[in-house]
Amino acid sequence: MLFKSAVLVALSFILVTLAFGVLSKNPQSKQNAAKAAEQNLTGNEVKPQSRAKELDDAATPVVDLSSYPTGVSTDRIIKNSRYDNEGMVKTEVGSNTVSVVREPPEGIPDIPADKSDLIVEGRVIDSAAFLSNDKGAVYSEITVQVSDVLKNTTNLNVRNGDSIVTERFGGRVKYPNGQIVRYGIIGQGSPAKGKNYLFFLSRAEQGNYNILTAYELQGNKVQALDGARVNLGRGDWVFDKHNDEDYQAFRNATEQAVKNPPSGNQKRRFNP
Repeated sequence: MLFKSAVLVALSFILVTLAFGVLSKNPQSKQNAAKAAEQNLTGNEVKPQSRAKELDDAATPVVDLSSYPTGVSTDRIIKNSRYDNEGMVKTEVGSNTVSVVREPPEGIPDIPADKSDLIVEGRVIDSAAFLSNDKGAVYSEITVQVSDVLKNTTNLNVRNGDSIVTERFGGRVKYPNGQIVRYGIIGQGSPAKGKNYLFFLSRAEQGNYNILTAYELQGNKVQALDGARVNLGRGDWVFDKHNDEDYQAFRNATEQAVKNPPSGNQKRRFNP
């Protein structure tokens, strides 16, 4: 009798234990599954944005802070001087610093035809970064081989097949310890070598052109060089509405903007 009772007690304990294990395991499994799904969703959303930023960083040319040449041409000294007194590049930075940026300029619309002295389609064939004379700023020069001219101010005389030098504030600086820091302006991208773009350019000094903005030509679609793509998806940018737009439609809109400049300037560029 005692043996039978002991067996019944033991069986009851096993059943209760199994039941408790099933009851406690199922909610935990659901929580884990939900958490995994949430992590996957977040990853799927973040990965393209991170990848775009990584590609843009890789396209940004690098200049060595410690071994920057002292013997440079007069023309280069004059170009460098345009970026003196910025005080942005520091001789020492924190070990975790990967980028230093400042606010973007106002008043650059999505199709700045009226602000452009030159609008061209072209392929990036070279890029290089340079420090200002006082080493307080960095800028990038991007050489473009022109394939088509959509707007050409009379005295510029740029033709198909010409190579022009464009520039943009910012670049990557390599420090003596090997650390590389990117300097630039929030939401401004770097044209990549070998890629084709439609560039909106204003005249700079020494024969260069400032990049107001640009759009990469990807088959029959366009992608904005500037905007959320290079800002990890953050911000409200006027350029973003043209992403994946049909190339011919965008080109037609640009040609119309050249022929019919807007009566009012579009002031909003960035709204975080």
